[in-house]
Amino acid sequence: MSNTKEPLLEILKEIYDYDVEFHVQDIYQLLSNISSTLYDHLEVSTAGVLRDVQELRDSGDLTFVDYNGTYFLNRPSVVNSKENIFSLEMLERHGRILMWNDKTKTTSAPGITFVRWMIADKNEVMSHTIARELGIECQTRVDQALFKNTQDEIRDSIISEGYDYRCCQPAVSELDTPIKYKGKTYKFITRDGNNRYELPWNHFPCALIKGKNEYSLLQYGAMANNPTKEKKNDCTPNDVKYIIRLGFDCGEIEKTEEAVYEILATRYKEIRKKDRRNFVAEILAEEGIKVSIEPYTKNKAEQHLIENYGVEMNEPDDFVAGWGRKPDHHRKLYEMFEFQLKNPEVYRNAYYFLEMGNGVETQPTESNARTQRILMESERKIYINHCCDVADLYRAGQLKPINVKWLAQVNSKEPYNVFQ
Repeated sequence: MSNTKEPLLEILKEIYDYDVEFHVQDIYQLLSNISSTLYDHLEVSTAGVLRDVQELRDSGDLTFVDYNGTYFLNRPSVVNSKENIFSLEMLERHGRILMWNDKTKTTSAPGITFVRWMIADKNEVMSHTIARELGIECQTRVDQALFKNTQDEIRDSIISEGYDYRCCQPAVSELDTPIKYKGKTYKFITRDGNNRYELPWNHFPCALIKGKNEYSLLQYGAMANNPTKEKKNDCTPNDVKYIIRLGFDCGEIEKTEEAVYEILATRYKEIRKKDRRNFVAEILAEEGIKVSIEPYTKNKAEQHLIENYGVEMNEPDDFVAGWGRKPDHHRKLYEMFEFQLKNPEVYRNAYYFLEMGNGVETQPTESNARTQRILMESERKIYINHCCDVADLYRAGQLKPINVKWLAQVNSKEPYNVFQ
């Protein structure tokens, strides 16, 4: 055991408040600034610092934030970590996991079988942090995986209100072969609930699951962290992109836009749902595959014009517009004609694309793209004819006024049942 660990901890406590993040590079600079001789006996002092912060993390004095050398000091524990405050009976009665069926007590998560509920000894469960140290994937997080604020909220809630057995519970799977590391023998590995693993108790209420294969277990972790009303910290698009591309490599997902779209729409419903088609195109593009119809946003289209057409946009004379979402058409046409009314001498260049996704009346395809372009371009003429018809009626005195009745809304002044 290191004899420099405790002195380093005291130095950190003098400089940093609890829960304030600092980087390992900050420690190197700090020791240099105070001319510390703590590691003078070592040939490489930085190696000693790294060893000590890892030991301080293992002992619960520090928390490792982002796997990139960021830490913070933990507050002294206000709980008895050795006390088993969890009830297996309550867990078995009320517990549930991803895609849980209360009647059958099973999960329909793809490739996953529920085995049993357990109050595990955390010394036997490999955490996300330890798994990363060993180069083992246990939950596919490309971006941040652990969140101190979430851990504090859950801890405080347990202390004040007791453990919530009705929420979705953490899940672990059994390792094929137990792994010995730093004096512990790990029999299980976390698949969901890494933030709850980091709570100050030595016991860990969870579900034991098994998967059809390793990909099913990794996918479970990604799906379990998809945004819901219960989830405080969610998968990022990078996390989802990674698990889908891993599915390609494992032969679990076909490299087609239909297959990827179906996976996104059913397993990661809240991820990039407003531009899901764009997300599909991005994922497949990283595999060197182009989708049949390229999806655009206004920004993406403008960038594409610059990079691939050599178009230098001269705004506002030149503009980019997407067509397909009918409710937006009148707004775009109104803005178009407002400009022309103010600048009748200007010839404008319009760069159009067919919109895709939510709100689009007819999704563009290879077979209908030409027809859709013709229809969308005709919207301008239809709008003009509509305005002319309205103007003709108005000028002829045949456009009847509308009898408007405003509902009362200003409660302090307007009777609730009197039109305004």
